[in-house]
Amino acid sequence: MLFPLSANSQEKLKTIYGKVSDLEFKALSGATIKLKGKQIGAFTDSLGYFKVNTRFSGKHWLFCSSVGFRTDSVLVDIGKDSTRADFQLKTTNNDLNAVNIVLKRKIGEVPRTYTLNEYDIVTTAGAVGDVSAALQTFPGASPAGNETGLFIHGGTSQETQAFFDGMLVKNAFGSRLPDVANRSRFSAFLFERTTFTGSEGYGAEYGEALSSAFIMDTKGIPGASSTEFSLLSLGAGAAHTERFKNSSLMVGGNYYNFGLNNSVIPQNTLWREDPRQYQTSTHYKLRTKTGGMVKVYADYSDTRLAFDIRNPNKDSFDLLGNTNRNFYLNATYREYLGADWKLFAGAAYNRTLESGKVNADPYNQNDNAWHEKITLSRSFANNSLITLGGELFQNSRAEGYAGMYRSYSDVLSALFVSADVFVSKVLSVRSGIRGEYSAYLNKYNLSPRLDLIFFAGRKSSFTLNYASYYQKPDDSFLAQTAKLKYEESINYALLYELKIPHRNLKAEVFYKDYRDLTKITTPVFSGFQAYGPPVVIYDFNNQGSGYSRGFDLLWRDQSFAVGEYYVSYSYLDTKRNYIDYPVAGRPPFAPEHVLNIVGRKYITGSNIQVSGTYTFSSGRTYFNPLNPVFLSDKTRHFNNLSLGLSYIPPMKRNFAVFNITFANVPGFNQVYGYRYSYDGSRSEAILPPSKRGVLISFLLNIGDGQFNH
Repeated sequence: MLFPLSANSQEKLKTIYGKVSDLEFKALSGATIKLKGKQIGAFTDSLGYFKVNTRFSGKHWLFCSSVGFRTDSVLVDIGKDSTRADFQLKTTNNDLNAVNIVLKRKIGEVPRTYTLNEYDIVTTAGAVGDVSAALQTFPGASPAGNETGLFIHGGTSQETQAFFDGMLVKNAFGSRLPDVANRSRFSAFLFERTTFTGSEGYGAEYGEALSSAFIMDTKGIPGASSTEFSLLSLGAGAAHTERFKNSSLMVGGNYYNFGLNNSVIPQNTLWREDPRQYQTSTHYKLRTKTGGMVKVYADYSDTRLAFDIRNPNKDSFDLLGNTNRNFYLNATYREYLGADWKLFAGAAYNRTLESGKVNADPYNQNDNAWHEKITLSRSFANNSLITLGGELFQNSRAEGYAGMYRSYSDVLSALFVSADVFVSKVLSVRSGIRGEYSAYLNKYNLSPRLDLIFFAGRKSSFTLNYASYYQKPDDSFLAQTAKLKYEESINYALLYELKIPHRNLKAEVFYKDYRDLTKITTPVFSGFQAYGPPVVIYDFNNQGSGYSRGFDLLWRDQSFAVGEYYVSYSYLDTKRNYIDYPVAGRPPFAPEHVLNIVGRKYITGSNIQVSGTYTFSSGRTYFNPLNPVFLSDKTRHFNNLSLGLSYIPPMKRNFAVFNITFANVPGFNQVYGYRYSYDGSRSEAILPPSKRGVLISFLLNIGDGQFNH
C-alpha cells in the first residue's frame, strides 16, 4: 500500500514540517499540531515527524500538544515553499519517570506494548496494508500462514478479540477457510493507532480473550475536505470526506477482484471462482462544545469465492464455495465531565451471514452480536486514575450443514474496576478486577489483574504482571451444549524496557497456564485441520489444559541517519491438550522460533521510500497418523523476504503515491503443513496460495494530504 511521507510544495500550497520530541530527544508519536485559529492540523508519525499543508501565508502561531506534556507554540513565517518548526516538549510532571509510563495510554486505555499508526502499517513490506499482518512482525505474534487471525503467545486466533474504538468486533476478519488466510476487514487509514496486548496483558475493561486484545483506535476529525481514489492490481476504490465546522463525514467504497492477479501470478490454490468483494463504509465524527467526541462508523462487505481442495481420504477434490456478507456498526461518545472525570459510552452491532457448499452439501454460519458499554474514569493525585464500568454482550449463532442445524444465544454481562496509582518515583501499581455472568452457561467468573512497574532511572523500567482471563468456549460447541464452563488462562510475566534517544529495547519472559479448555470426542481425529469443527461430536467436557512459556525481544532504532528498523525475536515452548487431541502436543500455529527484521527508509530529495521485511519461523508441527508420537512431525523452516517501493510524484495542489510490493522475492519454498488420509496412505502439502506475490497500487487525494478510507 502507500505512505504519504512528503510532497513537493506547489503553486499556492505551502508546507510546514518538523519533528516533535521530549527533552531526551525521544520522538513523540501522536502529538497534535495545529495552526491557531485555523481548522488545519496534523498528527506526528511513529518517528515524531509531521507535515501540514496550507494555503495561508505570513506569520501564524503553530501549537503542539501531547498527552502528559506541556503545550508549546512557535511563531512561524509561512513563505512561498516550506517552513520548518521543531518542538521539544516538557512534561507536565516533575517525575519524568512516571510520565514516561503514563504516556503509553490515555485514561482507561489498555497498555500498548507494540503500537503502529496508519503509516507504519502501510509501509511494512509484505503486509500489503493489512493491520494484523503488520502487527505480526512484533514479538509474541506467530506468522498466520494459512490460517486467519492473530496468534499471540501460543494462543489460537479465537483467543484474540478485536476492539474498534473500544467496542467488540465479533468477526474482524474474513471467513476462516481451509488453507486460505483472510485479512482483517478494516483499512489502515481509518486508525490513529493499532496494537495487540502481549505479556503486559490488558486491563479489566476488556474481557472474553484468553490471550490478547487487538485494539484499533480511529483518527479524529480531518483538517479539510478531500476526495480520494485508489487503483490497485486487485481492484479500485473511491471516497469523499466533507469537513464541516466541528464535524466530518466520510463515504466511500471499494471493489476487489483477484481475477487479473490470479491469471498473471501462478497459483497453488485451484480457484474455481476468483475472490471478489464489494465494500462500502461511512464514518461520521462530531466534536462537542466541551471537547468531547462522537463517532459513528458503518461498514458493509460482500465477499465470494470458490476453489478445489484435495481430499486425501478420497484421492479426489472437494469443491468449496463461500459467500460472506458482513455488516458492522459502531457508535461511541467520549466526554469530559468537569476537570477530572471522563465518560465513555458505546454500542456496536456485528452481523455476519456466511454460506456456501462443500460439493453438493450446503452449509451456513450466521452470527449476530451486540455490545453496549459505559465507563467512567477519574484522574487524581499526580497522574493516577481510576476507571469503573459495565458492559453487555448479546450474541447468537445459527449454523447448519447438509440438512443439520443448531443454534444458541446468550447474554453476557460484566462489571469492572481498575486503578493506576503512582506510589512513588520508583513504583507504579496498575490493578483491576472484572466479573462476568453468562445467562446461557449460568455461570459467573471473577478475574483479577495486577501490574507492578518499577522505574530504574529515567530510561528504563521493569514490570511484573499477573492476570487471570476467562473466555466462553467456541460458539460451534455452545450451539450443541450448555454443559460447559468458561475456559481460563493464568498469566505471569516480567518485562524490561530501555529507552534512549531514538532507540528502544524491550525484553519479556512469560508463562501462561491454560485451564478448563474444551475437550470433545469425535469418531476420528480432526484437529480442525480443514473444514472447522467436526460435524459429529459424541461428548463435551472441560478437562483440557495446556501451557505456554517463552521470551520476546525487540530492538527498535529510529535514528534519522538510518531511517527506521526493528528486530524482533520470540521463543515459544507450548503444549496443549484440547478439542480432540489424544494427548498434549505443540499445535501447528505455534512455531518455536520467530524472527522479524523490518526496515523503511525515505531517500531525501528523491520522493522515494524503500522498505523491507524478512521473516523466519521454525517448522510447524502437523499430524501424521503413521507416527505414534502425536504432532512430532514438522515442516521445513519458513522464510520470507518482502520488498516495497513508494514514489510520491510532484503534483499541483493534490497528493499522490505510487507503490509496488513484492512478497517472497527469493521464491523460498514455503510449506504450512500436511493433510493426511485417515489411514495415512495419502497426504497433501498445504501451500500458500502462490509462491510469490506482487501488489501495484496508486493513491490520489484531492484537497488534503490525509487519507480517511
